[in-house]
Amino acid sequence: MKKLSILLFVLLAFNSCGGDSFDAEVEKNKIFDVHDEVMPKIGEVMNLKKKVLEKADGLEGEPANELRDLAAELDNASEAMMSWMRDWSKNSSQYMEMKNGAEAQKKYLAAEMKRVEEVKEAINGSIAKAKEALK
Repeated sequence: MKKLSILLFVLLAFNSCGGDSFDAEVEKNKIFDVHDEVMPKIGEVMNLKKKVLEKADGLEGEPANELRDLAAELDNASEAMMSWMRDWSKNSSQYMEMKNGAEAQKKYLAAEMKRVEEVKEAINGSIAKAKEALK
């Protein structure tokens, strides 16, 4: 009986450490790590947009159009962050409070991670393009 108790304890301990170790709070923190990495860059995005538009004003034709397109890309990257934050604020509580179940919570957090990564790429990519265009 003692061996059986020890075996059950070991199996329970092993099972609680392995298997499906999804932790919504950990996943949420990963999402906000990405957010916190790029959110401070919004000021830089807006500053670069202003500089790109100023440079475009001094040009004509295709070069000016390309810079205006780049300014729009910078604006879209900034708006993507604002949109993501509005949507998170509006929708996240129902998933974090498990009102839709564990599977829905996992799917939601995975989709939000993908979405915030896309925002990160848009912000970092548009910054890099703008810096290159302003050289």
